[in-house]
Amino acid sequence: MPLNDDLFALAPHPVIRCEWLGGRVPVILVDGVYADPDAVRAAALSLEFSPAATHYPGRLASIPDPNPSRDRMLRWARGLADTALLGVFPLMADGRPVVGFREVFSDFAIVDVHPDALTPEQRIPHVDPVPAFGLVYLNREERGGTLFFERLGDDRGGPGYFTTAGSGYALLGRIEPRFNRLAIYPGCVPHSGEIAGEWIRSDERFRRPRLTQRLLFAA
Repeated sequence: MPLNDDLFALAPHPVIRCEWLGGRVPVILVDGVYADPDAVRAAALSLEFSPAATHYPGRLASIPDPNPSRDRMLRWARGLADTALLGVFPLMADGRPVVGFREVFSDFAIVDVHPDALTPEQRIPHVDPVPAFGLVYLNREERGGTLFFERLGDDRGGPGYFTTAGSGYALLGRIEPRFNRLAIYPGCVPHSGEIAGEWIRSDERFRRPRLTQRLLFAA
């Protein structure tokens, strides 16, 4: 089902800043990114979600084409990443320095895998297949942010989601999951969703799911 052509309209005065996690990992934060974030969440949840083909612990939904406001938003986000992220943190892709991002892909994601049902790969921090990654947090309820780690050695993780430092990882910092916040960060730093609380063990993970919009920055 097509979405409203103006659904992804940007707010007129978003607040943009760069925050360094642990003094080492730059995150570009945009607070108040969408003009109507509640409409974005409602429209996203009306889409058909399917199990992720990768190790993502949940389901994904494509954004139907065409959508002019989505395309404008992604062009804006690409320009922001080109200047704000690459301006402070060199990135590599295929062994070459990234001088600019070629394209941005986007979809919606829901985390709903019960902690007891995680695969070994889902129990530890991961890196992304693209040089930079973005998330729009679309939850008014507490559903967790994103945690970043330094890898120290091998650690296959324990039961459930990886939300604290372990023998193989040191916690560098956390992105606070403010509603209607866009965060853009280097994909090469190990990170994990901050998935904790009773909601992920109950039907709340289906009735009021943790929803994000993902942005994949390809070089």
